[in-house]
Amino acid sequence: MYDPLTVAHEIKWPWKNKHGYRESILTIWHKDPETDNTDDSCGYSRPKLTEDEREYIKIMSKDQYHQLYARKEAIMEGKDYANICYNQDIYGAIYWLWRCFSKGKARWQYGKPLTNYELQYVYQLATNPVDNFQSYKNNNVEEFERFVSLVYQAYKTFKRPWYKHPRWHIHHWRIQFRPWQNLKRRYWDKCCICGKRGFKSSPMSDWDGTRLWHQGCDRKPPIANL
Repeated sequence: MYDPLTVAHEIKWPWKNKHGYRESILTIWHKDPETDNTDDSCGYSRPKLTEDEREYIKIMSKDQYHQLYARKEAIMEGKDYANICYNQDIYGAIYWLWRCFSKGKARWQYGKPLTNYELQYVYQLATNPVDNFQSYKNNNVEEFERFVSLVYQAYKTFKRPWYKHPRWHIHHWRIQFRPWQNLKRRYWDKCCICGKRGFKSSPMSDWDGTRLWHQGCDRKPPIANL
């Protein structure tokens, strides 16, 4: 099951509540149209790849694998010169792929170096302790192609102008006005079990949020014909 809603923007009260944080006044959600049967058809988390880019990645993977993992290939083939070949670590692989991407279809990674901002981004991709590329062993071209695809999407995310991010797809916005929602929940929403209106505390609900009931009514049989 997919959730097509992602918080795009949020406006908060200028003061903190009793729990020490600022509550939202207005929440603007981006509702993905799910045109490709996923919850991120707009490319909110990372840009989508075109067919030309997929073909470019396939060619790039075959070309760069032989350069970045020359020692690994030489060892597998039993070559006696394997010890003088170089084998990149994950950081080195991302770094040289990034430089190659910046040259477009030329598939040439030398020349102008990366900026300090790009170097920091590449380093975070390679070393982030929560979500990183360390699990990719790249033992063959097929595994490496998946790795290159993810790095290229990260590259597109880095290069994407702020105004092209899907959070600015105004036609996909869904606006949630919190004070009105709280008022409606407090006085008008009906419990699907006891039939009484209003919730003084947070209600319980089904997965889709279409049925609400009081916490004290949980596990009680619903009243018929509510």
